[in-house]
This record gives sequence, structure tokens and C-alpha cells, in this order.
Amino acid sequence: MEYYNNRLCATVQDLAGIVSADTLRQMQHRGTVERMRRGCFECEALYVVESMPSKYRVEVYRKYPESRRTTGTGYLLDEIMLDTAAVDYFERYLLQDGRHLTTDKQQEYVNNASILNRCGDILKAHADQRGKHGKAMLTGEFWQKAAAALDRIEEMWPNSLPRNAKRLQQKFNDYAQNGYEVLVNGRFGNKSAAKVNSDVKASLIQELLADRRNLNNEQVCMMYNIMADKMGWKSITAGAVGEWRKKLSLTVYAGRVGETKLRANKMMQVKRSRPTAALMHWSADGWDAELLFQRTTINKKTGHRTTTYHNRLTIVVILDTCCNYPIGYAIGEGENPGLIKEALRNAVNHTRELFGKRYRTMQFQSDQYSIKTMTPTYAVIADKVTPARVKNAKAKPVEPYFGEINRKYCQMMKNWSGFGITSNKDLQPNIDLMNKYRHEFPDEEGCRKQLESIMELERQKKREQYMAMFGNLKPEQLLELSDEQYLLNFGEDTGRQNAIEGAGLRPTILGVKRDYDCFDARFREYEHVRWTVKYDPDDLQQVLAVNEDGSLRFMLEAKYVQPMALADRKEGDGEQLARVGAFNRGLEQSIGERRAKAQETLHTAFSGIPELNGTLHKLLLVDSDGQHKNQRNAGRLPAIDEAEYEEVENKDRFAERAKTAALKDTDDLELTDLY
Repeated sequence: MEYYNNRLCATVQDLAGIVSADTLRQMQHRGTVERMRRGCFECEALYVVESMPSKYRVEVYRKYPESRRTTGTGYLLDEIMLDTAAVDYFERYLLQDGRHLTTDKQQEYVNNASILNRCGDILKAHADQRGKHGKAMLTGEFWQKAAAALDRIEEMWPNSLPRNAKRLQQKFNDYAQNGYEVLVNGRFGNKSAAKVNSDVKASLIQELLADRRNLNNEQVCMMYNIMADKMGWKSITAGAVGEWRKKLSLTVYAGRVGETKLRANKMMQVKRSRPTAALMHWSADGWDAELLFQRTTINKKTGHRTTTYHNRLTIVVILDTCCNYPIGYAIGEGENPGLIKEALRNAVNHTRELFGKRYRTMQFQSDQYSIKTMTPTYAVIADKVTPARVKNAKAKPVEPYFGEINRKYCQMMKNWSGFGITSNKDLQPNIDLMNKYRHEFPDEEGCRKQLESIMELERQKKREQYMAMFGNLKPEQLLELSDEQYLLNFGEDTGRQNAIEGAGLRPTILGVKRDYDCFDARFREYEHVRWTVKYDPDDLQQVLAVNEDGSLRFMLEAKYVQPMALADRKEGDGEQLARVGAFNRGLEQSIGERRAKAQETLHTAFSGIPELNGTLHKLLLVDSDGQHKNQRNAGRLPAIDEAEYEEVENKDRFAERAKTAALKDTDDLELTDLY
């Protein structure tokens, strides 16, 4: 740091860490910084500190505090120090119309504050030395000398302080009481000379500029002057309207082009980072693919054949935004809830292909299309559902993905139809050549294969990266989708209801009668219920049976077919047979336990009422001796010594009962009834 021609200057080395050499040279070239001396082999270039922007100037004074002192201005105003607080204040200062002070005005007001600060320091020092009376004697003489010194320091400290001693003193007193604000000229930036200066006039021109018809400057000028003539105002020119259009561009933008464009082009945008792992965030949308196909229709009445070539298919893509991986897709003739559901089914099935299980996503983003209908389905495949705001395409990562697919793949095909209707016309395909080659367009099936190949190629390119990002998920972030949830929400149904038969449930699926059964014992308790069967066409090994109101749901397995001949048995047949046997034994045991419990309950409840004790009071069932009353009255007679009776073995009982039955000409007894 050094003074050159009585001005504080700095070299590039002095400014290291504050401003780079390249930036300094650029500012000097633009005239933002004054270069006091050119650099050469023997000396370095010098740049005037006071000519630098305030943000650099403040940093210089902070780094070199001693540089704020100057000499040679007369004894009264020696050692003026730059007021860095004033630099910051006036740099941030806003006028009523929202503008900042110009750089020159900022420097002027900072110098004024620095000079007045020095005046205050001198007054305080003399007051401390001489007392109050000495201060009063000093003030008159001091302000005269201070006003005279302002001209001497003008070159180094350009200022706008009053040269009159009395007015300078008044300015100092006002500054000491109210601070930096009093240094700003009240007329600075005043628009008092403008023709349009009242609220009414400004409001009128603002509303004309914001008119939905998007009027140009000449039209606004004409309409304003018609009103001005009736109201007795001064007329304006189209040039003045243009200035107001610049000033009010934000306010009138929505009226001119609409709220959607206002949000997209003027409002603050949120910048987001991609998910750090797979299955964290899915984004879905539909796109009318820019690939044309030909379709031939026949008039049933006339038999006339008509071929059209402008047809397009719609593809709904479920995009995992961690690496723009198309986790699911579906192709159809138009976007609808069914096509979206098909894409979601493809997505969850693809997770099983990749990871061995069906998984849900942590967050799902969609547009507002059929949002009420689709929200329950979205809630099944996602922990959180966050639809984008209406007409807010920027919020959906899948939107730019479609543009990438269009440029990367579709544009390379002969049947490419171009970009959107709002794009540059010069970038669209040659219509004449398209008409020439339209007969080479594929049919609908060929166009479907084009789109499918694009999606599969995208998956193939990004699969390795996507699998690696799946490893970034924490165990608690894995959300599995059960088979029951999958079939309930994404399964197809047969269109008919079925009742339980001896072989289980026998629905007709894809034109074939199939057998299904359930190893849940509760399923057999609902023989009276008619079931809707939901299935996955790609996996018919299990289906879901649902009753009419959805309150009962059972997963059914395809019946395992056992060979009749033992010679045909293969591995696994024995295990499946044992599984059925174990289930049946468990079912029998469960039934027996429930019967025993019911009998115990009844015995406890009716034991105190002889007339209701057991079935002997209701049914005339004789014993082996052909007696009924003896058994009925046994509970009323005195206890009989059990030693008088001897338990009869099964074989003896069988013989006795058979003999009695033969004597009474009763029906033949089955062995199973006696054992």
C-alpha cells in the first residue's frame, strides 16, 4: 500500500485474498477501477483504492487499518478515517422505489459521514481538555475553519457537505442525533417530473399492461390517452409505456401470459438432489410417443378400406429417479387409470425380477390425472404419495426424461413425428419426405415393439447402476409388497363368482378350468360364501379369493396333482401328500376340540337341571339290554357300586351288540360305528 499523487493505491500483491488479478484487470478495462500507474519490469501496477467497488474497498481497509488515515488536509481535518460502517449502510440502502444508491452517491455519503465523524472527534477532544466553556468558545471558530477546509480535501474526500459554517454545524448536529439517514438527499431519485405520478394514473397503466389481450405499447398508449383526455391529464407516448412495461414486468406478467407461466418462469424454483438409493422415489406420467404407425379400417357398409398414418401410442412410465431407471411401463392407445395400473403392476413385478421380492417405493409422485380414482392404488405401492401441483411440469423428473427418450431413440426412426407443437418449426422433420415414406411406417404391433425395445434397452444400460444403488438402502427402508396386496390391487378377476367344492375352488381362468385350495382351516368354514378369484396372468400358481364386500380374503394354491400309480411317483409327491394328511389331521383335531369344549360348556350349564341333562331326556335310545328308562333314571337312584360292573372289551361288546341287533331285526352295523 502506498500513496501515489496523494491518492491511496494498492498493488495486485496487496490485494491478494481480496480480489484476483484477472478480476482487477477486467474491472480496470471496464472503467470500474482506476489504474494510477502501469506495471513494468521495475515497478508494479498501482490501482486507486477509492475507485474500487465498496465490497472490495471495505476489505482493503479491514486488512490494512492504517491506510484509512490521510494527511495534508489542514490541522483541523487531519487523520480522517474511512467510516466502514457507513460503507456497509449505504451499500444496502434502498430508495422508496426499491433501487439502490448509485456507486457515486454511496461514495459521497460515506465521505460525508467520515468527515463529520472527524469533526466530532476534534470537538470531543477539545471539550475534554478545556471544559464546557472552552467548548462553547471553540465551536464558532471551529466550524468556520472546518467549512473552509472542505475545499482543500475535496480531491481526496469528495463530499457534498455545506460550505457555510452555520449550515455545516446544523448538518453535524442533525447527523449526531439521527445518524446516516440524514445524509441522503431527499430529492435523490425523485420522480416528481414524471407525467404519470399519481396512484390512479399508475393503476390505469398497470391494468392496461396486464390486460389478457396482451396489448402492445401503441395500443396501451392509445387507450390511456383516451382516458387522459376525459380526465384532463397529460397524454403519454408509446416510449413512456415501454418504460412502464419494464418497471412493471413482474406485476403484469400473469395477466399477459397466465399464472402457469408466471410460476414456471418468474417464481422462485426449488432445486432438488436425486435420491441416494433405489426405491426411494418414483415419478409417473404418460406420454404420447412421437412415433407414428399406420392403421387400416374397413367400412362395414361399403367395404371401403382407409389407411391413416398419423396414429400414435401412449406410454406410461414409472421412473425411479435415483438414476432415471424405468422401473415400470405400459403401452396403450391413450392414458387412462387402467393403463397406469398396468404400468404399476409392471413396476412391482420388475422389482421381483431384480431383487427376488416385490417391493414398494418410499415415495410416489404423479400428476393430478384421475387422482381420486388412483390414490388408493398409489397408497398401496408407496409409503407416501406426493402429487405434483396442476400444470407444474417442472416438478416431475419424468417430463424431461421423455424429451431425452425422444431425442435419443425416437428421432432415429423413420416414423418419428417430431418435437412438441411449441418447439422451433425448423427443428421438425421434413413433412414432404414423411409423406413419401409413410407406407414404410409400422403397424400398431410394430410400433409397440419399438417402444418396448426402447424401454428394455434403457433398463439394460442402467441395470448395473440401479442394482448398486439398491444396496444403499437401509434394512428398515425396504417396504415389501405381499402377494395378497399385489393380487388384491393389481390382479385380474374372472368376472364370475365361485363356491367352495369338495376339491376346493374351481374357477375358469384364461379359458381353462383350474383347481385351487387353501391350507387355512378357516376357509372351509365359509361354504356358503361365493368368491371372486383374482389372479396374475403371468403367475397362476396362486390366486386370491375375495368375498363380495372384501371383508374375507384367502390366498389359494394351485392343486398339486398326485399320480394314481405308485410307479409314476416322483420327488416331492410324498412331501405334498404328507402335507395334505397333516392338514386333515389338524382339521379333525380342531373340530374334535371345539366339540369337546362345547359339550363341556353345555354340561356345566345344564347339570343343575335334570330335565335338560343330556340327550336321554329327548331321544329314546336304548342300551345294549334294550332298556331306556334305567339309564334315564340312573341319575335319580342311589349310587351303585361300580365293582358290580366289569368293563367289556371291544370284541365282547361288538359280539353282544351284534347279537342284540340280530334279535331285534335292526339294520346292519358298520365296523366304524363300533370302534
